[in-house]
Amino acid sequence: MTDHQEQPDLEQFAAFQKEKAKLEKLRAEMESASAEDLAAFRAWKESTSATPPAQRGKGKGGAAGGGEKMSVADQIIAMADSRYEFGSSDAGDLYAVPKDGPRIARLLRGGRISLRAELARTYYGLQGKAASSSALADAMLAIEGRAQAEDPVPLHLRVAPLGKRPEDGLVLDLGRADGKVVTITRSGWSVGPAAEGQPLFRRSQLTQPLPEPVKGGSLKELRKLLNVTDESWPLMVSWLVSGLVPGIPHPLLFLSGEQGTAKSTATKMLVQLIDPSAAPARSTPKDPDDWATAAVGSWVVGLDNLSRIPEWLSDAMCRAATGDANVKRTLYSDSDVTVQEFRRVLIVNGIDVGTLRGDLADRMIPVHLDRITKRRTETALWEAYHEAHPRILGALLDLLVATLNKLPAIREKADRGEIPLPRMADYGLIMAALDEVYGVPEKSILRDYLQQRTELAEEVVESNQVATQLLVLMKRMPVRPEDGARVWDGTTAELLDELTSQIGMTNDKWPRTPGALSGRINRVASDLDKLGVDIARSKSNGKRSLFITYIPKSSPAAPPKQPEPVQETITA
Repeated sequence: MTDHQEQPDLEQFAAFQKEKAKLEKLRAEMESASAEDLAAFRAWKESTSATPPAQRGKGKGGAAGGGEKMSVADQIIAMADSRYEFGSSDAGDLYAVPKDGPRIARLLRGGRISLRAELARTYYGLQGKAASSSALADAMLAIEGRAQAEDPVPLHLRVAPLGKRPEDGLVLDLGRADGKVVTITRSGWSVGPAAEGQPLFRRSQLTQPLPEPVKGGSLKELRKLLNVTDESWPLMVSWLVSGLVPGIPHPLLFLSGEQGTAKSTATKMLVQLIDPSAAPARSTPKDPDDWATAAVGSWVVGLDNLSRIPEWLSDAMCRAATGDANVKRTLYSDSDVTVQEFRRVLIVNGIDVGTLRGDLADRMIPVHLDRITKRRTETALWEAYHEAHPRILGALLDLLVATLNKLPAIREKADRGEIPLPRMADYGLIMAALDEVYGVPEKSILRDYLQQRTELAEEVVESNQVATQLLVLMKRMPVRPEDGARVWDGTTAELLDELTSQIGMTNDKWPRTPGALSGRINRVASDLDKLGVDIARSKSNGKRSLFITYIPKSSPAAPPKQPEPVQETITA
């Protein structure tokens, strides 16, 4: 064989060696590929084999009989079909759930964790090029149509109920990539994959993972990290326990204290304990839309360093505590609307937020932070917190299980009228159950909470000009001998004249009409009631009248002064 004949064989052999190396590399990659990658490969294989080989790669009017290759949009749809099931939530959100792997709902649209973003990434990984925006849009329209055809089911964020009542049990999503959840019932709690038929969770871009809880911990470890007064600690614990219970109204925890009392750090620690977030303590939202966007993405919402609470934010937080819905026009549509429904656990902090409205004060737990006498670095503090977090969470779950066990009997007592319940009655049941768990009659969480309601009502009345003047008027009325009540009756116009005459000099905030006075009284009626002022309305012969009675209620005893706590380092 001549050199001229030999050369082509050497070139061909070199080419063969290169192809062989590529095949061996691909074979190794295929053997180590994840189940997710193999599912995507099967979807791509199905899409490329959907037309006969003679037509594959031909455009319209090709030589093999005028067939056309599968479009990019169809390839994306086939890929999604092979990997996901589709559905619609009861709030109208469209989602996809992986057929293999953790059953966590992924919304079809909405940023980097949406199904649209995932399909775009997968297509690029398989094809080596990006799908066009029009192809993705066409594919998503088809996928959304399939999702809308399914019966709606609830989607839950971080916590979900297992029944109609808290004592029926609940599930806590740990927010981990492996999809593990904590199932909590009256018999105990356990960590594992979500069982078939359990509630479906969704996550947002703010959702971060919780550590896997461990048994044998104590809430004393958290107590050492927070400079909360001893009298406030039980109420804070009740807030934490209720924060793990979905489907009920939750009180707003308000941390106050002078400058340098670690209010922001305490807020972040409490948020991260049950709902870790990329933004545990946020600035004051600028408008209702900004608030709704912040609240819809987290189960626990923390607002940091409030200097005042505008009226619209006060109303928004009241609605979020008991259950809220925000309706707005859907983007890129003329008439469709998007509904954001949420009930949230709230925590705010500030030195002085100014005058509180009565409805917000009635949903609030004020907690005072003492001055820190012995400081340590923030790094050391957070290292201690993260090291103790799994044990603290486990201890909180243990307390929740004990509370769930007491709830049925507590509910029966409340139904018989043996337990006084506050405005947030479901939270009142949890406090009463915790009192049973702790078993210390002289230290009742529920009684302390009810006393706080009276103290807050006094503050609301003192800061409200109309309420203050009405209370002054009632104290001037003569005592009725038979029951010791002081009584005033008449029309709203007559009451306005009486109060205006009593105050002497008015300002631009003073009500000018009977209707305005009636509205102002309605806002503080529940706070006046806690102080013994009862306002009844009647109508006779077309005349609207007020009948006001006042029987003073005893003020709660002043709590004993507590020693200043010192933060201590947790020992391993």
